[in-house]
Amino acid sequence: MTPTAWHEGRTSLDLLRGPDWAWIGLRSGDGLNRLHSDLLVALDRLFIELRGGGARRVALSGSAWMMGRGHHFTAGADLHEVGALDPMSAEPFSRRGQRVMNHLLWPGWRTLTLISGVAMGGGCDLALHGQERWAVAADPAAGKGGLRLAHPAAKHGILTGFGGTVRLPEILGRDGADRLFRHFETWGAAEALAAGAVHRVLEADSAGPAVRVWLEATVPPPRGSQGRP
Repeated sequence: MTPTAWHEGRTSLDLLRGPDWAWIGLRSGDGLNRLHSDLLVALDRLFIELRGGGARRVALSGSAWMMGRGHHFTAGADLHEVGALDPMSAEPFSRRGQRVMNHLLWPGWRTLTLISGVAMGGGCDLALHGQERWAVAADPAAGKGGLRLAHPAAKHGILTGFGGTVRLPEILGRDGADRLFRHFETWGAAEALAAGAVHRVLEADSAGPAVRVWLEATVPPPRGSQGRP
């Protein structure tokens, strides 16, 4: 099964679709998969389409994991775009991101984020909104480093607007959230697993097949139809 291009932009979206599941891949020319405004709008539309189409399991990762070995998850919001925001434009930008994050938490389906390479700032927010979260270990055979999970936004004078300040304490506790937001720690796969940020760590050669097994597993009945307010 070959993914199809669902959205083309500075960061694009590829899609693998099964009878009741979907795998969304992030793809960009530099491999960093930044969260531009047009991408957030496209993700919102895609999630709405998948919810209406009966998807019960959704995975999100770098696109290359669909067909082999990938690298980065996402470096987060484009800082050039963020730097150009003013009080009027910042709110709709934040709301676009919050809508995407809330789709991942919708209880009517199960979501998985496969987190690898760089996952920073808004990319950290996106990664940790997965209901299930898997990290990929370093891949020495391909010369690629492992996970770098971090949220250095405060270093730039930025307060995240995508919901990370709510989500991180929910899954990490206050101390864990402070380690990322206030102390600017960068976690590899082992540290993320120990902190509870991810549920398991996979070797690179098993990551893609493991996601397919998860997507095609029997899905329990949905728990409801409303996400977090």
